[in-house]
Formats: sequence, structure tokens, C-alpha cells
Amino acid sequence: MEIITLTMNPAIDLSATVDHVIADVKLRCQNTKREAGGGGINVSKALHKLGGESLAIFPTGGATGALLEMLIKEEGLQYHRLEIAGWTRENFFVFEESAGHQYRFI
Repeated sequence: MEIITLTMNPAIDLSATVDHVIADVKLRCQNTKREAGGGGINVSKALHKLGGESLAIFPTGGATGALLEMLIKEEGLQYHRLEIAGWTRENFFVFEESAGHQYRFI
């Protein structure tokens, strides 16, 4: 039996670390990583890592949509994308190493 996941609001999740978060200062990010995200996509990724299979269905558009599709292909997931006029959203997560806090910009 095939599992189908549906992600109505997929995203590119960009994460990075910094030593300290300081207002009004350029912060040099380290360990930057881009990943395909969104509820159903995350379920499909977890199933794939556990040896299962699924079909991820999601809307995507613009340059960020093309990047999302590339990231999903790199993960080795089966998918079907639905083209939309707008751009796929992006999320930005920063982990402050000194305090152990995560900042999430959605």
C-alpha cells in the first residue's frame, strides 16, 4: 500500500548558527543548511529514512519552488508538484550557540 502525503504550504527551511545574537550588528552565520520542509514533506522524509516509501504532493512556484524540487530530488523522495503562480515560502532558523536559543523567522 502506498502512502501519500499532502503538503499545502511547503517551505525551504534555511538554518544557521551564530555565537551571539546582537542587535544592529552584522552576524556571521555558520553551518548554513537548506532543507525541504512542510508537514507532509517532513513525514515523507522520515518514512524514507526508515526504509518506507511515499508520494509527496505539494504546490510549488518561482525560484524557491525550483529549489524545493531540487532538494526533494536530492533526498530521493517520490513526488508530484502542482505549479502555482506565487513563490514557495522560506523559513529562517538561527541557533544562538552561547545561550542555546533558537530563533524562528517564518
